[in-house]
Amino acid sequence: MPVDGIKRAGLYLVRKKRRVFLLLCIFLGMSFSVLIGISFKNSAENQLDKLRKSMASGFVFKANVENKTYWEHVDYGNAGGSYIYNGPRITEEMIGKILSLDGVKDYTVDLSHVGWTDLTLKPGVYAASKPDPDPDPNELLPYSEEYLMLWRHTVDVNACRNGDMHKNFRMGALTIKDGRNIEVSDHLKVVISDWLAEKNHLSVGDTITLQTKRGNYSFSSDPLETLGSPVEVEIAGLFHANFSMADSSTMLETCYIENVIYTDMYTYTKLQENLDGSETNGTHVSVEFLVEDPGEIDSIIQKIESWGDIDLENLEFEVDKTNYQAAAKPYSQIRVFAILLLASGLCGLGMVLYLALKLWVQGRRYEISILYSVGIKKGSILGQMLVESMAVLAVAVVLAIMLSSPLIERCADVAERLTAPKENAEAYRVNISRSYEPVITKMSSDEVVLETVVSTGTVGFTVFFVCGISCISVFLSFLSISSLEPKNLLRSM
Repeated sequence: MPVDGIKRAGLYLVRKKRRVFLLLCIFLGMSFSVLIGISFKNSAENQLDKLRKSMASGFVFKANVENKTYWEHVDYGNAGGSYIYNGPRITEEMIGKILSLDGVKDYTVDLSHVGWTDLTLKPGVYAASKPDPDPDPNELLPYSEEYLMLWRHTVDVNACRNGDMHKNFRMGALTIKDGRNIEVSDHLKVVISDWLAEKNHLSVGDTITLQTKRGNYSFSSDPLETLGSPVEVEIAGLFHANFSMADSSTMLETCYIENVIYTDMYTYTKLQENLDGSETNGTHVSVEFLVEDPGEIDSIIQKIESWGDIDLENLEFEVDKTNYQAAAKPYSQIRVFAILLLASGLCGLGMVLYLALKLWVQGRRYEISILYSVGIKKGSILGQMLVESMAVLAVAVVLAIMLSSPLIERCADVAERLTAPKENAEAYRVNISRSYEPVITKMSSDEVVLETVVSTGTVGFTVFFVCGISCISVFLSFLSISSLEPKNLLRSM
């Protein structure tokens, strides 16, 4: 471009300070919208990706144990009897085939053994009960001293292949406070609550004994009779519950999360060997499969159902995305806000810029007609206008980059406060299952953390976009009047 055109552009910018200021504000607004919008969008998507991987959402493949067709009656003599499920189960072959699918990364098995320990548990209904001085042995729940002693020390021993993958740890309801979690290769290891450890003066490395008592599995005149062999286990870690369960004299001891014990698969097998007829030949009633992306769960289930070599009789799938959705909700909201902000910068302010430049060029008809008259070519005039626009744009982009970091930090602080969990909102909800175990559901998200660093890619895209919109706007605005002759330009004023 000729030097004269650059000089004319500089003189115009010096003379038209108000127009330059208006154009600078529009460019700044566009730059900020694009920088903040892309930064927030990328940050929210990165956090959502981390949540997908850390929470490892999935689906449960389980037997319908409520189907009475597969119930088998067990006779307890004078004490009556009960029904147990004796139908189709999930085999190791099924598990292996499902694990071979793309997107399925791991699995956890929901296994629990009703055990007994001489530890002092968090007190519930049995601790508050007094023995019946004249118990009837034929009663369904005989409140004898022996039975109360049994129930006051009864615990649920939950088996884990990998403790970190257990649902309660994945969702953040439980966290390891000391030591470590259960690992796949563990033998004779347990993880207990910090409350239970403190109450019984235990720490990581200490040992406790788990037993199987007859009274937990059948009614007996000697409920404290030990079945099989006691299992001595080492405490590998202590977990802390990130919620509270109020003390209650109507709550069973097994319903408190503080009384739950997590152990490895080997220990679970040893405990189950204490029960006659407990072998399941490696089959399971319920298996949870973990997937890499929660959005692929439905398609994975459809693939499994389409297989003809797996018998799905009385087996069903259950999808529970509650925990992931609760954790991901604020990041999804921020992502939507970022996309709207980005759209306003790309479309809204882009249109404002075009209209402003069009009015700007339209207002320069007299100037353009004079330049035509003295022999200045259209290309040189267009180049002059582009130089004017690029000069203002350069100042706006430099200011936007300099101010973007503190501005994004402020915006991030506001977004984190707006999406933070409410003070009185419950983070986790605990329901009691039919087998009197605590079932935890995540209700609200954790504190939101956003990245506030503006990447070079974001800066580059912002410069490219704003520069492109500016050039296109100048070209289209100039095109609308460039075809007119100088006389016609003067007449149209």
